[in-house]
Amino acid sequence: MGRIVVYMLAVVVTTGVIVTTATATDWLWQVTTDAADDWLSSWSPDGTDIAFSSDRSGNYDIWRIPASGGTPTQITTDPTDDVSPTWSPDGAKIAFCSDRSGNVDIWTIPAAGGTPTRITTDPGADYFPSWSPDGTTIAFSSDRSGNFDIWTIPAEGGTATQITTDLGIDAYPSWSPDGTSIAFYSEKSGNFDIWTIQAGAGNPTRLTTDPAFDVDPSWSPDGTAIAFSSDRSGDWDVWIVPAGGGTVTQVTTNPYGGHNPCWSPDGTRIAFDSYRTGNGDIWAIVLE
Repeated sequence: MGRIVVYMLAVVVTTGVIVTTATATDWLWQVTTDAADDWLSSWSPDGTDIAFSSDRSGNYDIWRIPASGGTPTQITTDPTDDVSPTWSPDGAKIAFCSDRSGNVDIWTIPAAGGTPTRITTDPGADYFPSWSPDGTTIAFSSDRSGNFDIWTIPAEGGTATQITTDLGIDAYPSWSPDGTSIAFYSEKSGNFDIWTIQAGAGNPTRLTTDPAFDVDPSWSPDGTAIAFSSDRSGDWDVWIVPAGGGTVTQVTTNPYGGHNPCWSPDGTRIAFDSYRTGNGDIWAIVLE
């Protein structure tokens, strides 16, 4: 198989243009500064660190770095690609997806590094893990049913449960803080929009209706809003929609991308990926 980083829609893309140096401010700052590509971030539950995927070691591994920036620590060291980290609610573990088993599965590893544990074992491809707020369950996207749907599995492994049953792609699950619902993006409407569904399955609810691509949802810690990536402005930026649907708000305005948003635990900041310096880095922005 090809490198895992080309999976699914590959919505994080380089533009091939020359980018001027970006300047950090007190409300926007660059978290990672390596010449490698850093993307797909996850804020630690205590707000101090951000986990992310990076190819700075020669292939994609999971790293962590202080949220204010600083020296990163490598968490995984496998020669295959490890991407899409997400922190457990107690901060003890990081779930990620990896093709180290020969196909893409969900794994967990102690947040300080150590021996990883394989959670999914199906021959299908499993992506985008997301922990339930109580830490007992991991949601993920899988093509084990013939197309990509949202599934859940006990956090220690076991029998997976299918949550969505659409013919189109359903991906990038994000749990609501109360654990009752899961946000995801789907092409069931004919283009990619943000949807929610009850965590035990049911009828999904469409939150965005723009003809642009709306992807990569992240539920706010207070449960009132969902951040997502969209190209509706002509560039990829971070946007916010109320959790019940309604008027969207644009958060970033840079022409070189705002992808894969992730809320800080206190709900005041959002981390995201951007190519505004010429390669992929993790940035963070303070919300007004």
